[in-house]
Amino acid sequence: MLWYKGWLETRFRILVALAFGIFFIVIMHNANPKTPAAAQAVMGVLALYWAVAPFLLAGVGIRTQPSVQATKGLHGSMYFTLSMPVSRFRLLAVRATLGMLEAIGVIACVSGLAWFAIPILRMHSTGADLLAYWVAASACASSFYFLSVLFGVFLDEIWRVWASMIAAYGFRWLLARGFMPSFANLFQSMGASSPLFTHRFPWASMGFSLGIAAILFLAACKAVQVREY
Repeated sequence: MLWYKGWLETRFRILVALAFGIFFIVIMHNANPKTPAAAQAVMGVLALYWAVAPFLLAGVGIRTQPSVQATKGLHGSMYFTLSMPVSRFRLLAVRATLGMLEAIGVIACVSGLAWFAIPILRMHSTGADLLAYWVAASACASSFYFLSVLFGVFLDEIWRVWASMIAAYGFRWLLARGFMPSFANLFQSMGASSPLFTHRFPWASMGFSLGIAAILFLAACKAVQVREY
């Protein structure tokens, strides 16, 4: 029941995320990068999208509504969700897992389409590299996803999205100013330093992101258990 209800409330979000991803691919295809450096720049743009796209799919926690439109206040479906005979921990865990699986699926579809649509990527990488890229991008995007899950516990939908974007921009600003170690540059690990170009996993960045994601998820679980709705 939880899985099915979450699917009904997020299926249109998946279509929107895919539509934006395809839009970026069309632009990249028309740009027709011809050198590895140009391809890295193109994938750098896609890396920014992997940091933002999870915000749309992360709205599957306690505060939910069957819409792609960000709203203020409490939606009626939230009260029905809270009335279900399950613990808040299980509720958040199931719905957060569903959203993350959907984000992983979007990354798989869009990155695969980008690999087929941009010849320079196929020339310098293999199908195995594409699979490695999908794993690496999913791992690196998980921290952004669970940040938005945490914000979704105590912020309205519209403020959750804005807070997530501001936090992502602030993180990128810190990276650009050299305030963070190199392994923390998740954008680089999903772009120029991804397996598509280095042919190896960015293990340090993946571990860093997954560790942050776990901390954020535990914080969200704690917050949702003590919060009154």
